[in-house]
Amino acid sequence: MPAVKPTHRWRLPAPPAGDVSALSRELELPELAIDLLLRRGYSTADDIRAFLDPSPARLRKPDLLPDIARATERIIAAINRHERILIYGDYDVDGVTGTVLLVSTLSRLGADVLYYLPHREAEGYGFSAQGLQYAVAQGAKLIVTNDCGSSDFETLAAAKEAGLDVIVTDHHEIANRRIQNSETRNQNAECPAGKSEICNLQSAMPLALVNPKRADSEYPFRELAGVGVAFKLVWSVLSALNRPREELTSLLDLVGLGTIADIVPLVDENRVLARIGLNAIQRSPRPGLQALLKVAGIADKPLTGYSIGFMLAPRINAAGRVGHAELAARLLLTKDESEAALLAAELDNLNRSRQSLEVKILAQATELVEAGRLADRKTIVVAADGWHEGVIGIVAAKLVDRFSRPCIVVALKDDRGKGSGRSVTGFDLHAALTACSGHLLGFGGHKYAAGLSLARQSLPDFSSALAEYADGFPEDVFEPTLHIDAVAPIAQVDDAFVSALEKFEPFGPDNAAPLFASLGLEVVGYPQIVGKNRNHLKLKIRAGERTLDAMAWGRSAEIVNLAPAGHDPNPPGVWDRVPRTVEESDRVPSAQFSNLDICYTVGRNTYGGRTSTQLTLRDFRTARGNDEVRSKNDD
Repeated sequence: MPAVKPTHRWRLPAPPAGDVSALSRELELPELAIDLLLRRGYSTADDIRAFLDPSPARLRKPDLLPDIARATERIIAAINRHERILIYGDYDVDGVTGTVLLVSTLSRLGADVLYYLPHREAEGYGFSAQGLQYAVAQGAKLIVTNDCGSSDFETLAAAKEAGLDVIVTDHHEIANRRIQNSETRNQNAECPAGKSEICNLQSAMPLALVNPKRADSEYPFRELAGVGVAFKLVWSVLSALNRPREELTSLLDLVGLGTIADIVPLVDENRVLARIGLNAIQRSPRPGLQALLKVAGIADKPLTGYSIGFMLAPRINAAGRVGHAELAARLLLTKDESEAALLAAELDNLNRSRQSLEVKILAQATELVEAGRLADRKTIVVAADGWHEGVIGIVAAKLVDRFSRPCIVVALKDDRGKGSGRSVTGFDLHAALTACSGHLLGFGGHKYAAGLSLARQSLPDFSSALAEYADGFPEDVFEPTLHIDAVAPIAQVDDAFVSALEKFEPFGPDNAAPLFASLGLEVVGYPQIVGKNRNHLKLKIRAGERTLDAMAWGRSAEIVNLAPAGHDPNPPGVWDRVPRTVEESDRVPSAQFSNLDICYTVGRNTYGGRTSTQLTLRDFRTARGNDEVRSKNDD
């Protein structure tokens, strides 16, 4: 049969450092699970127990966060004085959950509180002039931002000029520069009226800046999500008022949802918040969350990082992407089940609209990349008029998956452009934008995701500057690579191991679903083409006495390369009628396939009331034999 070629370079791991057998016996865990944990830096029994069973007791008190005491005192004073408080959030899941967390808590404490969420297209990201005007019009005396505000110097200065106190709670990197004049500053952030001079940082300092990424922060963990920072502030306030502990723990569903949905490392405190948050979401008394679980079809299923990141979060984000984020906030705030059902259905419809826009723009962006040979560079920048700002981040992520390049997608309108970028492992996108900031009107974000604004005329120079910056990185950063966690015989992928692996959840940044390689496997029976569009490949693989189902998404074309040796890949009676069921496939005698090396993740699949272990193939190739494992495609 034709050789099956891998689509990625496989990086195989070195042996783990540590006594696998001894830890396996002590913890009563499969050796393969211990192998994975050692590779991830959990080297002692206590470290492993803490990882597999994260406890709220491991959460740090908020005391070391910068300005936390000042923020706490000001909020309590506002409550006691009956001053109106405005919560200013962001339009993504992190910002919405943080807003709901603050509003619901302060309302319970008797505060006069309202909230404001910016419109993505009309205002863009950050603490906007429109939001400040709304606060002034509503008579607010105190603004508390969530998931934004750290670098919005002009609006902060304007708030101070208007006599408002501002508490910024945020987790984004803080711009380390002075704000420029009106030609180069962010279009959505205005200096105080009548002041054309440069806004200085002192005039723009908020009353409190609660951000673990501050250079002077002594907080031990700097990677909290925005909702995590809001949670710490609420913790401080509730503690100062001697409120019952249950008022704090009742917020863990929101914290878990926002943390998992945002692109933050799921380690340290984030892992604790995400893990206990999963359980809290399942049991949440919020009608909105329960309604959302139902429309997503996962109300009665165990929740995972995938459930949140790919089923719940897109529906919440859809409000801010193609509608208004207030819809999502209303869903999470409502106490009425009927209203919750209507709002969840509306979000579901918005998500379908978002998906349609995404497909259209992704096709156009891909065509631009291929026609312009943009992937020949180490970075990709594509731009067009008419693209919807709400979906360009998702498009950028899909372009990264396809081309293994940091990608920035820019929606142009008039003389401006708003862009969203995603990156690859080993390329800090925020640092790259900092290096190219002379071509930008504004930017912000993280290592792997960022947003920006720029003048249309600056686009070519920005693209060139970004490519030049990337030229300083080694080629292997931009090669499609699979970093394999362990090479394992499939005999070790048994029920005990899968059960242990489920304790690694939720998966996400810095705690990815483990990737395995198994070598020299036999293909059993005939593979099947499955899926509504017949674009997926289902097969059974075997080594010794162990046989497992495997699914290769989007790889149905490989069925030609998997044809039996010496046979026409489309003979009458077999390949023109692919077996339609697993049972039918089992009755077809095994052909003489070449053996395969496979790279995969492990999970469970439930179908027709039967639950079984299933491998999801990330890549596969014709087996090379154990003596050829480290080929030119391996490291």
